[in-house]
Amino acid sequence: MTKENPGADKATLVAQEERLAKVAVEQDEIKAKLKAEREDLDNRIKSFEKRVTSFRKDKEVYEVAQGKPIGIGEIGEGRGIERVTEQDFAKVAEMEAFMNEMVKVYVPQDGSQGALDVVVITVNGINQPIIRGKEQWIKRKYVEALARSRVTTYTQQTPDPTKPDVIQMVDITSPTYPFAVREDKNPKGWPWLEAIIAQPNV
Repeated sequence: MTKENPGADKATLVAQEERLAKVAVEQDEIKAKLKAEREDLDNRIKSFEKRVTSFRKDKEVYEVAQGKPIGIGEIGEGRGIERVTEQDFAKVAEMEAFMNEMVKVYVPQDGSQGALDVVVITVNGINQPIIRGKEQWIKRKYVEALARSRVTTYTQQTPDPTKPDVIQMVDITSPTYPFAVREDKNPKGWPWLEAIIAQPNV
């Protein structure tokens, strides 16, 4: 501000302040506009990604429906969808009924130290207690569990007495809980049990 024209200098300052205020408002408006445009772009990108995902799912469903084989990375062992027939359901239902038939068994008492008076067999998380020394009716599936429950012990044998240092380990497999079937009303029951007992220990 000069002594010659102080009013002119003051007017100039006011004009500059007004211009700066106007520029600041314009910049705020530009920032707000850019922010709105960016939000709109983000929303469009998200919408596009959703459409792509939906398209891929629809495409996979269509390809499977058309018989496209399912790869290893897509499910389980990479096997195709197996068709189940009414005959398969009938076999499953027949086997289920067979395994739930009642069979009379007898588990003898065990006089060895630590032996329990009650044997507990578990199938699919369900326990079946069997009292030793008494005949008892139980479902066939628990009889199968008894038959498959085996213990393997090893004994040392010397095949050649002249070579006592040559020792062979011989395994002996026996039932964990010896038992006897006292009554089975299904004629298929005995062959079924004999087949299980004849199976090698695994």
